[in-house]
Amino acid sequence: MKKRQTFNFFGVNIAEADLESATKLVKSYDFSSPNYVSFPDAYVIALCQGNDHLRSILNHALITLPDGKPSALMGKRKGLKHIAPVSGYWLCRALLDTGLSHYFLGSSQERLQRLEQKIAKLHPRARVLGFSSPRFLSESEADSGQVLQAEFDKINSVKPDLIWVGISSPKQDYIMYHHLPLLQHGLMLGVGGVFDYLSGEVNKSPEWVKKIGFRWAWRLLSEPGRMWGKYYFVFKKLSVRFVVAYLKG
Repeated sequence: MKKRQTFNFFGVNIAEADLESATKLVKSYDFSSPNYVSFPDAYVIALCQGNDHLRSILNHALITLPDGKPSALMGKRKGLKHIAPVSGYWLCRALLDTGLSHYFLGSSQERLQRLEQKIAKLHPRARVLGFSSPRFLSESEADSGQVLQAEFDKINSVKPDLIWVGISSPKQDYIMYHHLPLLQHGLMLGVGGVFDYLSGEVNKSPEWVKKIGFRWAWRLLSEPGRMWGKYYFVFKKLSVRFVVAYLKG
C-alpha cells in the first residue's frame, strides 16, 4: 500500500485523506495482514498531550484519519490540499455498499439489534457476519491487555474484512492495539459513537452543521452532561496552542 503523507498534529501523525481516498484505501487493503485505523477527535488529541503511550498507539495505526475540523484545518494550513474530515459514519455507510464483509463490536445488545435492523433496511446487500456486545470495560481495563479474547475468537471464526469497533475513545484504541496480535484477518476501525447514529438511537447533526465546523456545538446541545467536561478539557489543553500553531503555519 502506498504510504500516505502525514502531518504532525500535536504529536499525532494525521494522514492527508478525505472520505473518498479513505474509502479507496480500505477497499484496496490486503486483509490477510491485520491492522487498525484510528479516528482521533480533538478530545483524544488533547489526552495525548499527557499520554505518550496513547500517542504511540495512534501513530502505530495503519492510518490515523482526520476526525473533525481542527485537524483538517491544520492540515490545510500546512499545505495539504487533499484533506478533509473523515466521518466514520459516512465511511461505514460507503463500505457497507461494497462486497466487503463486516463485523460490529461494541455497544449494548439492544442497540446492536436496532443497528442490525437499520443496516438491513438501508444496505440490504451488506455482508454482515456478526455483532458482539462486549462487557463494560474501564479505561484502565481496556489498556490492560487482551481482555476481549472471547470476542476475538468469534471474530476469527468468521474472518470478516472489516471489524467496526464502536466503543468510546480512547478505550477503542487501546482495545485495537492490544488485540491486534490475536486478529487473524481483517482491518479494525475505531469509530466510537457511529453505532449510535447508525442505529438511529442518537440524532446525527445535519451536514450543513458539520461543514461550517459547528458539530461540537450540536453535540454539546444534544448531550450537555456528557460533552461539557470533554470540551472544557480540550479548550484548556489545546485552544491557545492551536491558535498559535495555526498562525505559524
